[in-house]
Amino acid sequence: MKNLNMDEMIKSLYSALIDPNGFQPFLSKLTTIFNLRSGVILLANLRTHQLKVVWIEGFQDNDIPFFLEKFSHCDPLINELKENPAGTLLHANEETTLQVITDHPEYHQEWLVKKDIHFGLGTVLATDGDWISQLTFQRREDQGDFTNQEKAAIEKLIPHIQHAMQLYHSKVQQDKQRLLSNSLFDQIQLPVILLDEQARVCHTNQGAEQLLGTRFPLQIVNRKLKWLTAKKSSLIEQSIEQVLNTGKAQTLAMNEPSQPIVSLTVTPLVNQFNKPQNHLLEPQQGVAIFIYHEQQRPMLDTEILKSLFRLSNSESKVCCELVYGRSPAEIAERQYLSQETVRTYIKRIMKKTNTNRQNELVAKLVASPAFYPSAPTERFNTAP
Repeated sequence: MKNLNMDEMIKSLYSALIDPNGFQPFLSKLTTIFNLRSGVILLANLRTHQLKVVWIEGFQDNDIPFFLEKFSHCDPLINELKENPAGTLLHANEETTLQVITDHPEYHQEWLVKKDIHFGLGTVLATDGDWISQLTFQRREDQGDFTNQEKAAIEKLIPHIQHAMQLYHSKVQQDKQRLLSNSLFDQIQLPVILLDEQARVCHTNQGAEQLLGTRFPLQIVNRKLKWLTAKKSSLIEQSIEQVLNTGKAQTLAMNEPSQPIVSLTVTPLVNQFNKPQNHLLEPQQGVAIFIYHEQQRPMLDTEILKSLFRLSNSESKVCCELVYGRSPAEIAERQYLSQETVRTYIKRIMKKTNTNRQNELVAKLVASPAFYPSAPTERFNTAP
């Protein structure tokens, strides 16, 4: 452990309340001061045994999806923390590793050995219903085990970390209510995720929260969107960057073997709640990501739709296809129409609904009385 200035560490910790990157800078500083291999703040569900990683330091982007998919149930420290009260500090040492070799040999070889994880510390930060938040640290073999002095120093930090986390989540909820209380997105039952101009997640509506609470291949880590594979995560990042730069919406097909078909529609937006007071400044940009998947396909009542916007039968069918996330080419093929005819229908629909862009049209349709959700989301299968 390097020279520890407790006041500086506490200052860094509470800076998360105003830092756009949240607790990630604090974790980075903590790993340096305590000579750690890595640090993770995660959520564990006592009933479903699901894990959600919130903040990480020291792992690659594709490490966490791999761990969650294959070994989330094997980690002895995470499992033991589920049975202990908040504030308890637990230690995983060589004896723990020997037990893991016996109980979970694949986890030992494919994760602990390959990632050079030999020692660990962990604590429960808070409990909220079935969910508990945990903070865990890892060390390599060459870094050595945790000393009593180091464990005592971390124990002193735990109450401050717990308090800062409580304040942070309270602030997030207050910001969400203040900035988005009148937002159209909170009225949409379709899963929607809002990102700021730095591609950081700033809001998820109820539909998205429910979906991400399942074993869905898309998750939020360090306020960034991550897919189950690094390649698809990179594809999402590139699409978000292009939409921010060009202002044009994109749709991504995120198909995986043995998984339901998923598509993401990435649309540009201007945060109307954060317009700068100085009119010479550019308004803050961001994107909205609409999630479409077969297990919770949104539905439109065509009769209500026709009555609301005076649409024809063909126009109402095109509306349904658009809400399903299909492109004009796909709609043309499914409805036995030419692409030119589909585009003509879309132009007519936009005129009747008083919208100017396709993503604006979709948002208006799913926020209308004609929209209703399908059956509750089924659990996604992430077993290898």
